[in-house]
Amino acid sequence: MTIDKNFVSGNIEVLDIQGDTVTLANELRDIWEERDWFYWAFRVTGAAGRTVTFQFPHVNRVGYWGAAVSTDLYSWEWTGGRRAWTAEDGTVYEAFSYTFGPEENEVYFCYNMLYTPARFESFCSQHGLKVEELCLSNKGRSVPYARFGSGEKKILLTSRHHACESTGTYVMESVFQSLIENPMEGYEVICVPFVDYDGVVDGDQGKHRLPHDHNRDYPIDGTPSIYNTCAAIRKLTDATPPVIALDLHSPKHHGGINDKVHIPYNLEEETERYNRFSAIFAGKITPDAIPYDPADNIPANTGWNKSTNATCARYMSVKPENELSFVVETPYFGTPDGSVVIDRNTMFAFGQCLVAAVREYEKDM
Repeated sequence: MTIDKNFVSGNIEVLDIQGDTVTLANELRDIWEERDWFYWAFRVTGAAGRTVTFQFPHVNRVGYWGAAVSTDLYSWEWTGGRRAWTAEDGTVYEAFSYTFGPEENEVYFCYNMLYTPARFESFCSQHGLKVEELCLSNKGRSVPYARFGSGEKKILLTSRHHACESTGTYVMESVFQSLIENPMEGYEVICVPFVDYDGVVDGDQGKHRLPHDHNRDYPIDGTPSIYNTCAAIRKLTDATPPVIALDLHSPKHHGGINDKVHIPYNLEEETERYNRFSAIFAGKITPDAIPYDPADNIPANTGWNKSTNATCARYMSVKPENELSFVVETPYFGTPDGSVVIDRNTMFAFGQCLVAAVREYEKDM
């Protein structure tokens, strides 16, 4: 059995292998010293027919439904079977087990349902869209984005300001698909799926990067961005400001508000707009989608949600042309009682509900 991270978005350190028990740790990269994060992804080869337990000597490493598992880095399911215990020395372990099929010679595991650049390229190909180059990343990689429509009004879709936050990209794909299949007349849609593109490719968590992460790289005082992708988004939107800007994210590990969809309000003076949209949005949620309750939104200047944060959504909000700009936080897992489970179907349905709310909101503008 071989365990490695040598693929797009891979991140793991093997600490020990004893028979069919593997002890692992995720690699925290380029992160504030006092911070912690939970992202990991690894590949297993040569374990066909075996049942293997993968354990992490740390809290907040395995979600409610075990690990996400895939044989092709495209389709993902949950393994189930999350376990947690405290060892005699006080170390808290979290683990999941997996039985490899007799023909399963290459299997991928991830903290969450991973969304890779190859999936976005496949999506664009299926819809006849050209993947264009937004810019070169700080490491010299070509950063992909796509456009659809030719209207004067612009809708901006972004995700992965924090590299590991894949649920946001699944929702973004659903929103983009709806806007392609049923266009809004007079609108062009601009989609930047991987803002921290280097982090996505390298397998970084992306959150709490030093000296700041990508979603703190949009100062409104004219200070240059330190990340090429953020600078390119600023240049693009300064030239043609979006009337709608949706920045799709995932929250912290799990528990409390992190198990629920929520919208952090950017500016106190925009509260009325946010409340109006939230009421429309809640009314569009269907039974097959992730639930949403406006009561879970976070008002501006509450806790970490400061109006002074140099976020993408705030940068777009202060433009005179902007009618609505906000972050949507979509949980990684759902609720511990199993009443809400995050998977491809519930994320897709949720994205359809989100764009339905945008359509209705825009009718009144």
